[in-house]
Amino acid sequence: MHFFILALILLLSQQVVHAQTIPDKKFTKANSLVFAADGFANFSGAFRNQNTENRAALGNDSQLFLKAGVMTQSKIKYGAVVKTELNVNTDGRRENPNFDQAFFFSESAAGKVEIGNSQSANQKMKTGPASFARGAGGINGKYLENVNLASGAFILLAQSPIGHGGYAVGNANFSQKNNFRALKDNSFDGVEDATKISYYSPRIEGLQIGASYTPNSGNSGFTATKYYHSAVAPVADILSFGANYAEDFDNLSVEISATAEEGRARKTVEARQNLSAYDVAAKLDYFGFSLGASYGSWGNSLYSARDISAKSDYYTLGLAYAFGPIAASITSLKSQFQKNDYAAISLGLDYKLAKDLMPYFELTKFNFKSHQAAVSGASSQGALVQNNHGYVFLTGILISF
Repeated sequence: MHFFILALILLLSQQVVHAQTIPDKKFTKANSLVFAADGFANFSGAFRNQNTENRAALGNDSQLFLKAGVMTQSKIKYGAVVKTELNVNTDGRRENPNFDQAFFFSESAAGKVEIGNSQSANQKMKTGPASFARGAGGINGKYLENVNLASGAFILLAQSPIGHGGYAVGNANFSQKNNFRALKDNSFDGVEDATKISYYSPRIEGLQIGASYTPNSGNSGFTATKYYHSAVAPVADILSFGANYAEDFDNLSVEISATAEEGRARKTVEARQNLSAYDVAAKLDYFGFSLGASYGSWGNSLYSARDISAKSDYYTLGLAYAFGPIAASITSLKSQFQKNDYAAISLGLDYKLAKDLMPYFELTKFNFKSHQAAVSGASSQGALVQNNHGYVFLTGILISF
């Protein structure tokens, strides 16, 4: 079965999309090698007030995409992409230069195929408030770099379990790592970049579909391995699906997405439920305003096989407005993982000072409510409930290139 899936996608890759891995205008002559590079350097300062504790930090997160490709006489494009990262801050944490993604691609009018370490189709095709948050990314989570997590495990991003790093996040498996967050990041580094093969159809009448197959979420190839979650073993045979519809009606544009992922849980100390999660989202744009919402469900994904009583999900809502070089947004997230609740609301503002230079400001309020007994597997008697809340103020300058 796995061989059939691989063979089918490789066959489609001989004809293949649209996702511009390298801009079309770069391909001016057949059989001529093309190079491209783009990325950003984000210099930021943060101040946190959490449970009466104050902390300030300065940092930099930089990303660089290196791309090479060639177009044949029949207009089929082939190439490779490598994404590198470098992150530092004054808290003493350092993430040395590393390869975060590396994959081959092939594309034409029939669609696009990617093979290697990249994000899956369901992550790339989803929409919602996180896609238009301003400032440092709002609920996308740059602010989380400066947050001490409460006891228990939580859904901190509007993401599927794999995009969330493999499971819910707790203070035991997050704060001990180099929990750097890139500007406007949409996932936690780690298992979302596992080796996979993906296909994306061309957009027809506003509709595009995509699918990915990941044999093992623990396979990172030669890219950096950064797991945040040790609660579960790598997930096998992950199938990710995405459908995205986008249409422009004069001054009103609409985008709707439906995504899902399925996978087989591997047994560690105890048996786990299989992975099964989905997300639905919508976004409207009208005269500079953007309004969006999303809902995602993890169901019982990767829970202990003995625990089927509590489900996990999240909601997001957001509004943004852009006028000339100025843009602002307010985005919110509410989530529940078993009996642990998390909420965040973020106000972001940025100003495009020049084509590749943008200062920004952001204020995020967050609140944890943990029921530790639900996470540890203890009985409801003696359950520990902890409240943990605070604010993060972020300001910085984004340099794009």
